[in-house]
Amino acid sequence: MISEDDPKRPANHMSWQATTLPIGIGAVALLAGALLMLVPVRTADAAARDFAAAQACAPGLPPRAEAQCRSSVPATLERYGMSGGLSRTEHIEVVRGDGKRRRVDLEQDFHRTVPAAGDPVRLVSWRGEVRYVTYGPGYAHTAFTEANPYRAYAVPFGWGALLLVLGALLVWVGSWQRWLSHRSRRADPWQIGVPTVTLILLAAGVVGLPMIGDARIEEALYLSGAGAGLAVLVIGAVWLYQRVRGDSDTIVVAPRRDERVHVIEAQVLGDNTVFGPKPYLVVAPGVLAFSIDPTGTHGRTPLPSGLVLERVRPVFASDPGAKDLYVGRSARPCLVAQCRDGEREVLIAVRRKNMRWLVGALPQADPAAVPDRS
Repeated sequence: MISEDDPKRPANHMSWQATTLPIGIGAVALLAGALLMLVPVRTADAAARDFAAAQACAPGLPPRAEAQCRSSVPATLERYGMSGGLSRTEHIEVVRGDGKRRRVDLEQDFHRTVPAAGDPVRLVSWRGEVRYVTYGPGYAHTAFTEANPYRAYAVPFGWGALLLVLGALLVWVGSWQRWLSHRSRRADPWQIGVPTVTLILLAAGVVGLPMIGDARIEEALYLSGAGAGLAVLVIGAVWLYQRVRGDSDTIVVAPRRDERVHVIEAQVLGDNTVFGPKPYLVVAPGVLAFSIDPTGTHGRTPLPSGLVLERVRPVFASDPGAKDLYVGRSARPCLVAQCRDGEREVLIAVRRKNMRWLVGALPQADPAAVPDRS
């Protein structure tokens, strides 16, 4: 039996691939993400601020001075085009006042208010590139081009944020497995699962915000910070809940019984010489047996008549075959029915949704004979 005095998972039981490797990769990712944020993102932010502060060019400026102000050139729309599917791109072809034709690639959504061919437009340039196009009555409508200074930060910011979040996750996972994993016997501790899910969702939001949406850098930084704060709150709330709940590994599963035959996928952990490699468990009135048949009709091996259920618990890292556990279509999540047949312990792994049928079919062990594991 497992008692409270039994050791939890050893602190050094994992290989360097599960500890040192993720820490090293995570540290490199954190460094690369920080460099992206400090160099190209800051450069793009500075350029956006310069563009916002730039004024219209005065007549007669030399070319170098004209590059730092906003120059405007009149043109006539000749043709509007759109290409691509999900990643649709738009462009216009214009004829400038000096007769030169030019194609301008637009950022997005120009088609909603596209002027007709022959309508006047103005090309506004800054630092040698067309940054946006104005058109419509009084040139009231604005369409930014792909050289929009306000969006130049998006790609390095997205990659930098992704590397920072995933780098932090890898460092945490490696550190937990190297120095803290002895605090939990579970094969899938919440200290790994909850941060992984939370930070992956955070990474998806932080990356998608600038690269898919229209947020400028100030909005992206604000919303990313809010998302990071929310992630910390979620992880902290789960930690507090676990502290209040206690360190019990016993899971309460309400038993279910009916008159039907249930064939569920299951696996015996450890010594399986009695049942053999039979992946199906047949649960029915008066029947509790392993079978090689998905219908549960043939090749049945009954479970011992003296088998009793001590408790239902998560999969432990120390369980035989826990690393290779695969029940049905999914390796996880599984629960383990910790049973006993006389002096022999029998561990049966079943998918969480099917455990209720096994609990309903097994007699319960005498609570006085089962040590307290709460």
